[in-house]
Amino acid sequence: MGKTYLGIKEKELESDYAPFYKEHMVKISEAVEKSLTQPLPWGQLLDIDGMELLEQPGDQAVETGYSVAEDGSIAVAVKTLLPNNTPQMWDWWFGWHGSENERYKLWHPNAHISASWEDGRNDNCYVGRTSIIEEYIGKNSFDAAIQFKSPLEFGFSYDAINHPDKAVYICARLGHSKFPVDFGYLVHQVRQTPEGTEMRSRFWVGGKYVAARTENIINKAAVQVLKTFQSLPKTFGQDLLQHCAEEMSHLASILPELYQQYHKEETVGIAGLSVHKGDADFEKMVLDTMWNKAPIDRRPASIYEPKTIEDVINVVRYAKRVGRRLTVTSGGHSFSANFIREGCLLVDMKHFDQFNVNIEEKTAVAGPAVGGSTLMKALYKDKLFFPAGHCQGVCLGGYLLQGGYGWNGRKLGIACESVLGLEIVTADGELVYADANTNADLFWAARGAGAGFFGIVVKFHIRVYDLPKYRAVIVHDFAIKHLEHVYRWAHNIGPEIPKAVEFQMVMSKNMMNLMGPGIEAVAPIFADTKDEFEEAKEFMKNSPIANKAIIKSPAIDPGIDILYKTVMSHYPDDYCWGVDNIWTHAPVDDLMPFLKEIAENLPPPPSHFLWLNWHPGELSQDMAYSKEDNIYLSLYSCWKDPADTPQYGDWASNMLKKMQHLSSGIQLADEGLHKRTDSFMSEANLNKVQAIRAERDPQGLFYEWHSKPE
Repeated sequence: MGKTYLGIKEKELESDYAPFYKEHMVKISEAVEKSLTQPLPWGQLLDIDGMELLEQPGDQAVETGYSVAEDGSIAVAVKTLLPNNTPQMWDWWFGWHGSENERYKLWHPNAHISASWEDGRNDNCYVGRTSIIEEYIGKNSFDAAIQFKSPLEFGFSYDAINHPDKAVYICARLGHSKFPVDFGYLVHQVRQTPEGTEMRSRFWVGGKYVAARTENIINKAAVQVLKTFQSLPKTFGQDLLQHCAEEMSHLASILPELYQQYHKEETVGIAGLSVHKGDADFEKMVLDTMWNKAPIDRRPASIYEPKTIEDVINVVRYAKRVGRRLTVTSGGHSFSANFIREGCLLVDMKHFDQFNVNIEEKTAVAGPAVGGSTLMKALYKDKLFFPAGHCQGVCLGGYLLQGGYGWNGRKLGIACESVLGLEIVTADGELVYADANTNADLFWAARGAGAGFFGIVVKFHIRVYDLPKYRAVIVHDFAIKHLEHVYRWAHNIGPEIPKAVEFQMVMSKNMMNLMGPGIEAVAPIFADTKDEFEEAKEFMKNSPIANKAIIKSPAIDPGIDILYKTVMSHYPDDYCWGVDNIWTHAPVDDLMPFLKEIAENLPPPPSHFLWLNWHPGELSQDMAYSKEDNIYLSLYSCWKDPADTPQYGDWASNMLKKMQHLSSGIQLADEGLHKRTDSFMSEANLNKVQAIRAERDPQGLFYEWHSKPE
């Protein structure tokens, strides 16, 4: 590659950026000039494991210089004064410059050649994206993949992303553009000081900083080959120091005017996709967010699919700045599609699907888009357990916020009781941690507010448990003619069912998809001891109506995969759904006429009616969640053709309107608040949630529930 590509050319002078091209570079500081004369002893500069010290006020012992270790490792530090600049300007610049070569050359016309985003887009953001650059460092041409990372991944605190008016941290892994090998790190801290704005740049490259981008045998071999045959030039540390000082000083002289002309408050860029109403793929993306295929007329104005916490923060801050309202989805299993509101900005958290488990501590950290079934299957392999939801595909975000009724829940409690802490982007666009001692109001509200929560959870910290040693399921199947006997027995036996059993019954017009109208009585058992296991089996074994069952299964452990597959036979994909539920402690005589009416009018399968014996004890924690009762009844009308929606769509809600006098409230899980209003937490707790909302989200940035009790 020749020098003919360098300098200001006719193409640049004909571009829109021509006024900002300067013939002469800004002179670098005397401190930099002096530091170029000789390297510092290794160890005098901050190493990578101490980079978070940059957050401390004041300066390090050495702010400018370079050092080379015997193994070829290079450390570089550069301090650059930035008169008339702000941290926000630099944060904007790193997202803006990488879309065009002409922008990149503004930075250093005598060394920069080209820059482009690996994803091919020109969105104005950088965290979570990779910039492919070509430039000269000294006399040597240099290609690299600059992989911008969140400061949190580099060990910086929440302050590093929460207060861009005070400081911003541009962090990246440096790697080869053609090979899966990384060779270093960079951090640029741009901070405000009493004297003005300054940049503190740190580079760690070569030697011990070379690593495979992803861990596998081929990539590790590539690292060894590159270490053997391709090392950095001997002058690289010195050249990099000079290059950094030149480009930062030069850009600082034109950045205020660039920012004023090209920065746009009315737009937001994220590393993930953004799709807006009117775009070609918009309608498909809206429909893809909804598991329930029942047609609705509402449409968001935009859909954002953030990939990083910074993306989430940027969308929230943008919404607040321009006065738009937000909704959030992590898996789309809301039957009422609470997250689809007319004209909203919809934040789809689908990319936050990572988790890690600390086996020794019995804790886990999981993103909101982690499927409960995915987590459960992973935990099983390590002999661990979590009260995840019964349905495959239900993600932790909505599940934990609304309460979380799942496997072994009668014994372990509803799942949100196992939440130890949450990382939340608030309505102010700040990342905070919330637990019982820190931001306790958010912690209290998040466990039970469901879709009415006024923040975006990016991580859940949860407690996990030992896998119960004794596991089984017992099933008794009854023809519909035994309806009265079955439900009277279930109602009467409810208080006596051991906590290790989560007894439920499913009524449908085609039991087990082949036996016609009937009721499946299912008793999943999760017991820790042999005695507990034997006790748990007794109520089914000694059932006075067992002789009426068409099928009686022994206690067998089908495994977690079969459990999920069995449940999902009642909840097939690509169907339309009309759903509603109630909690009740009504006498069986009051319930019976309605149970018979449900059986008579139940829509065709896979529509069904769920009865869950719960009989709760006292909730173990004070939290927003506060509504449960002895029995949970849920109606699921299901149909394939959207044209049948007028016939089946309101059946569940209309049926439960008739039973309203028997209701003590609802779960936010399988609710129909867009069709029927009912209480989902105690009046005192709802008032407290709304008081916290008024303080935390005074602008009403986040939508609430479809409806709520007055």
